[in-house]
Amino acid sequence: MKDFFLNRQIRRIEREANDDFLQILSFGARCYPTKELHQLLQELGHKTRRYAYYRSRLFLLGGTATLWFALCFLFQSLEFNLGAFLALAMIPVSILAFTGGSIYLNRRFGSVRKAHQIEKIIVEELERRKKDASIF
Repeated sequence: MKDFFLNRQIRRIEREANDDFLQILSFGARCYPTKELHQLLQELGHKTRRYAYYRSRLFLLGGTATLWFALCFLFQSLEFNLGAFLALAMIPVSILAFTGGSIYLNRRFGSVRKAHQIEKIIVEELERRKKDASIF
């Protein structure tokens, strides 16, 4: 059992060590070459757009709970009990899907939530290097 917990911790440490954005937040951008910093800046923009897209889709999914609620009232007023029951049953499914999706997105795009701070660190480092290069 100890090996299981140890291996899980090792996998978590390896996953965090492979995330360049978390490393930039922790240690700064000085140890990265300029070309890689430009690539990381582009990758950060791409990941931020993907995160925003998935987040908007997730909010649409969460918003369907109100749709199911309205359909439940509609079906009940039309005395279509099976439809009302199914619409009522879909409300917790929508809420659970929204909650599960939010947890998944926050784990998968954990460092992207701090994209503004990471971008600021990278841009400051690139500006510092540009000033240092103009001295020589």
